[in-house]
Amino acid sequence: MKLAIAGTGMTGAYLFRLLRNAGIEAHLYDQRHWGGCGLKPCAWGTSSDFSGLVELAGLTGEKYILRRFDYLNMDNVRVKADIMTIDKPKLIADLVGDAQIRFGSVPLEEYDRVIDATGVCRALLPAIEDDVVMGCRQYLVETAGAVENRIRLGGIGYAWCFPLSGNLYHTGCGSLLEDPQRILDKLGWLENTPVHHGNKILCQCSGNIRLTGPHQSTPFVTDGCKDGIWGVGESIGCVAPLAGDGIVPGMRSVQLLLDSWDNPRKYRDALLEEFRWMQDERRVVDLMRNARRVGMRDALVLRRNSRRMGMNVSLKDAMVLLKKLR
Repeated sequence: MKLAIAGTGMTGAYLFRLLRNAGIEAHLYDQRHWGGCGLKPCAWGTSSDFSGLVELAGLTGEKYILRRFDYLNMDNVRVKADIMTIDKPKLIADLVGDAQIRFGSVPLEEYDRVIDATGVCRALLPAIEDDVVMGCRQYLVETAGAVENRIRLGGIGYAWCFPLSGNLYHTGCGSLLEDPQRILDKLGWLENTPVHHGNKILCQCSGNIRLTGPHQSTPFVTDGCKDGIWGVGESIGCVAPLAGDGIVPGMRSVQLLLDSWDNPRKYRDALLEEFRWMQDERRVVDLMRNARRVGMRDALVLRRNSRRMGMNVSLKDAMVLLKKLR
């Protein structure tokens, strides 16, 4: 079988490495990215399942962890958590290794199967009817002083600031209702970035994040070449609609793809079962998008699903956080 993977972000690179480790070669295709880190958008935070998934690719997960956090400062409320920032550019580079990346469109007629790992672009699969895409703005900053992690909710999204390694931190904002840059300007998190204040912007980019969820992102497999075009990761909605985290879900979708390699129906069913919890999050996002009231049932969704990141959120705090998220 002649294979191609469209997209060399986290999910495409992870799939490539697992296939190569199994003795299966695939050609890599991508578009050129002009950001300083070579990714668009960049992302630096993930949950504790990360290390085990990286090790399945034959790499040491701990090598890519920049900073661990046992709490999040959310709207000045300290919430217990188990998250980390990672060196995503280095990990992707190690996953791809010395493989050649072909820039441009995939010539579908040359391949038996093509994997769409193009993320929010979903370049090779049919458009999603009720797609929810959040704009975001991100910065990599070098600082002279200490930076504490912090999150500010609002605009059906949130702004964040996460320390990386040494004197670097990553900050940004994503929102469905407002201009993310305007939110950052209001917060003043970047107002002291000129060099003479001790801080310096090293990289910046704008991008989008899909918050649709897999249940609204079918089909996962479609015609287009001999054995079809198969989606994986963000291209098929494997991003948490409330939290916007897609690194671990994308890697899990790769595992499901390999487990269902010759069975599209099995792949579809496995994805919908694995990410069933995202359907509840999407429902809550839709309530807020349509200016509908959120209640106790919705707070329970946030409380339950936040445990994936080791967050111990009380029902009362979950209700408060949902209201601030709007």
